[in-house]
Amino acid sequence: MAKREKHLTGSEEDLMEMFWESKDPLTSVEIMDISADRSWNGNYIHIMLRSLLKKGMIKVCGTKRCGTQYARQFIPAVTREQYAAKLVMSKGIGSNSIAAVTVAMVNEAGAGDGKGLVKQLEEIIEELKNSEPEEL
Repeated sequence: MAKREKHLTGSEEDLMEMFWESKDPLTSVEIMDISADRSWNGNYIHIMLRSLLKKGMIKVCGTKRCGTQYARQFIPAVTREQYAAKLVMSKGIGSNSIAAVTVAMVNEAGAGDGKGLVKQLEEIIEELKNSEPEEL
């Protein structure tokens, strides 16, 4: 049951995209302005924010004056990549399949810069080797 808690609804994913794309913390008022083309009202945004807080996807980082009141500011607590990894793991793909999933993702993306990707992977491997030498 705990795994299902981490799944986001479509609207929650859309809201998380706003957080991931924003360079600054967002308040509910700013979210309403950004999402003016959606049918989200203030109450629904507050419900989604509470849900994302409960799921550990966002966190409060301060307050900001909005008119005559103060609104909490939120930032993502999880990166887009961390969320994607949680989704993949929830589908039954374990750590023993990481290499196969990586290859599949590279093939799916069409990796235009093969040398750059190989360099990134080599750096990750070196970092893992240096951080956990007793396990390798």
